[in-house]
Amino acid sequence: MMDRIVAPIEIKSADDDGTFTGYAAVFGNIDLGYDVIEPGAFKSAKTTRDGMLRIAIGHNLTQLAGKAKFEQDDHGLRVEAKLSLGVSYVRDNYQLMKDGVLDGLSVGFNILRDGADYEERSGKHVRVIKAAELWEFSLVPFGMNPAALVDSVKSIRDFEAQLRSLGYSQTEAKALASGGFKSLAHRDGDLDSGTLEDALSNLRQSLTW
Repeated sequence: MMDRIVAPIEIKSADDDGTFTGYAAVFGNIDLGYDVIEPGAFKSAKTTRDGMLRIAIGHNLTQLAGKAKFEQDDHGLRVEAKLSLGVSYVRDNYQLMKDGVLDGLSVGFNILRDGADYEERSGKHVRVIKAAELWEFSLVPFGMNPAALVDSVKSIRDFEAQLRSLGYSQTEAKALASGGFKSLAHRDGDLDSGTLEDALSNLRQSLTW
C-alpha cells in the first residue's frame, strides 16, 4: 500500500509549456496526520526508464500527468517537472492550477522495513519516516498540510514581456522575473528606478491569479 504525505510546496517558476521547479516535499515538517519525513528519507525511487519521477493526478497511477527530475537536499525533495500538456486531462488540471483551484502537491511512497518510528516532537506523538521508496508526486486539491499549496502557476514569458514594455532589457526582465527588483545590481538608462519599482509592484498585483 502506498503512503501519502503533503509538505509545503514552493514553486519557483512555471511556464506555459507545463514546466516548473520547486519542492514536492519538505523535510522535518509535521503535517495534520502527524507524519514527518526526515532528511534523506527517500532511499530509492520507482522511476521511468530515463530516471525521472512520475507526476500523477490525485495519486491515481492510471492518470499520469508528466515526469520530473528530482533530488534531495537539506530542505526537501526538489523537482524540475514537466507536465504532458498533449494529454487533455493534464491540460484541464493545469488550468485548474493556474486558476488556484488545484493548489496542493503530495508525495506517494512505500515505507521500507523498519523505516519509521514514533516519537514525541513539539508535544505531539508523530510518525517519523526515515527510510522510504518514492513512487510519485501528485497534484491534489486538498492535503494533510494546509500550508502545502502551489504558490504560483503563471506564465513567466508574459511577465517578462510586460517588464520589457516598461523599458527593461531581455536580460533584466529575466532577472526580475526570477529574483525580483533587488536582483538587479544596477540599472542603466533614463527610467527612474523608484517609478519602475512602483510599476513592477503594480504589475505583479495585476498578474496575481
